[in-house]
Amino acid sequence: THGLQVTNQVFRHAKLKGASYINKPKMRHYVHCYALHCLDIEQSNHFRKLYKERGENVGAWRQACYYPLVEMARRNGWDIEGVFNRNEKLRIWYVPTKLRQLCHVEKSKDSDSCSYD
Repeated sequence: THGLQVTNQVFRHAKLKGASYINKPKMRHYVHCYALHCLDIEQSNHFRKLYKERGENVGAWRQACYYPLVEMARRNGWDIEGVFNRNEKLRIWYVPTKLRQLCHVEKSKDSDSCSYD
């Protein structure tokens, strides 16, 4: 099926990044890492290298991958779905809940700061 093939793409991506212990059911936790890779390969590679050099664990890398995506959502009027939908490889994925939540939190911070102008 199409879904399985897609899961395999993310699975291979995560494996390549050195997250060798990941099993397929956990793949949804890495969709955002794959998304960053699809949307900004340079930043994705930079993060990977940085965390590898620091000897940090995969969890730290995984956390870091959220923030550039939140930034992209901000530049896109907080429409993270739109960011995903405009990308050929990402439009078949759901936006991860954690990423939505982060966007929501950042958006409300933004609107707070605007009201003090």
